[in-house]
Amino acid sequence: MVIRRTSRERKTGKLPDPRQGGAARFSGLRRTSDTVEWFDGAIARPHKPLMLDAVLSRAAAPYLAPAGARLSSSISTTVATVAAFVSGAAALPAIGFRKYWLALGLLVLRAILDVLAGAIARAKPPTAAEAALDRTLDLVLSAAVPFAFALAMPDRALAAMFLLLGLVVRAGSTDVVAEEVVGKTELLIAFALGCIFPDRFSIVAYVIGVLCFVGAGRRLAQAVFS
Repeated sequence: MVIRRTSRERKTGKLPDPRQGGAARFSGLRRTSDTVEWFDGAIARPHKPLMLDAVLSRAAAPYLAPAGARLSSSISTTVATVAAFVSGAAALPAIGFRKYWLALGLLVLRAILDVLAGAIARAKPPTAAEAALDRTLDLVLSAAVPFAFALAMPDRALAAMFLLLGLVVRAGSTDVVAEEVVGKTELLIAFALGCIFPDRFSIVAYVIGVLCFVGAGRRLAQAVFS
């Protein structure tokens, strides 16, 4: 079942109330330009990826859909999400002790598990609690990686904190439905570059931090003037 907005609702930004239609709970509906995604009666307002996330998602969708369907029968979204988080968390001490290649491998493993978790979620729509858990763990890990780089290289702590501030601003504007400038793919590339070229981490941190601010400003401007 898809909840569609009228032209007036799209213009004002107001969302239809599913309870007025007599249904109290909805699950796993995909969002298009005219639809809103509902998870157990709670509104999930995803934003459109502007850069690599969308490209990679479209390219990998034909391969991930069958894998997600098979895995969903034996693995829950929560298990896959927690496994991805544990893998990413294991990279933190590796970064702190400057074991950058080990950290890179763990971050790549985390990305693979995260992709599988997304495939499982598309095959078996998550509950509101599962969606909230995924978002929370993702935010925690994204903020923890710059902190780990700051511990490993105290002389580059300012750049790490700038990146961390940009990620906080980015996370604070996620309720706005608009194009995303820095997605998971961009963050993975940034963290990978930091592991491969630790002496250039400051440059990477400042570039991604600025993009986070630009993306947040773009989303807020679209929300205000659209």
